[in-house]
Amino acid sequence: MRPQPKKIYILFPIVLFLAACASNTPVPPASTPIPSPTLALTDTPAPTSAPSPTATLPSVLITSGDWTQPVVALTFDMCQDPEYPAGYDAAVVDVLLRYNVPATFFMGGDWMRTHPDETAQLASNPKFELGNHSWSHPDLTQMSEEQISEQIVLTENMLFELTGKHSRLFRPPSGFYNDLVLQVVSKHRLYTILWDSVSGDPDPDFDAGTITAEVRRTVRNGSIIIMHANGRGWHTAEALPSIIEYLQGRGFTLVTVSQLIGLEPLPDGE
Repeated sequence: MRPQPKKIYILFPIVLFLAACASNTPVPPASTPIPSPTLALTDTPAPTSAPSPTATLPSVLITSGDWTQPVVALTFDMCQDPEYPAGYDAAVVDVLLRYNVPATFFMGGDWMRTHPDETAQLASNPKFELGNHSWSHPDLTQMSEEQISEQIVLTENMLFELTGKHSRLFRPPSGFYNDLVLQVVSKHRLYTILWDSVSGDPDPDFDAGTITAEVRRTVRNGSIIIMHANGRGWHTAEALPSIIEYLQGRGFTLVTVSQLIGLEPLPDGE
């Protein structure tokens, strides 16, 4: 029996990727690569099955899976501010299809509203899973409980309307969260998911080589890698083949986030 994944708590807020969903203006280059967040590991196991409709989930933040397991999740944010519509990077999806690897897409409600066909296409692939990424990509820490809940519910309703599916995962916009955000997400029986491996793909000065190098620098067993497929990951599609080949060459198995944290079984052999 494989060891159960462990809950991860972030000790400091993460301020990342705000412009990747909020503006068409390229993100100014950073003077130094964004460091990985400081993490603390607890012994609380992740659940091994999906919650029942009446279950109460813990109000915690998950940034990775079990550090003893050579599995990694590729994740892609699909988001936009309604005032700054984003696109759809079909080349990213083409790479995933060509390599036949799973991925988790965190879907903004307003993005799905303007990309219904693309949303349905992603949902139709059994190797892809779709998570909730709020409606309009706001800073949830500046909102009331009712406003946070509305962001979640509107997005969940749009996802179900377009795909007939509900999500089990939630990614806070830009990585901003506080205790209230975590509590509201858990009340909706969703798991709050961030990341521990940063690609840096919203920076237009990060070419494919730099993005690949950042993933190689930060990835480890159980990592959740954050990228974008809404046209705001400027060189993501160029970097993705090298990233996939590097991970597979190092013995990592690519899985969905739900598989990574124990909500679904790992592929046979893991």
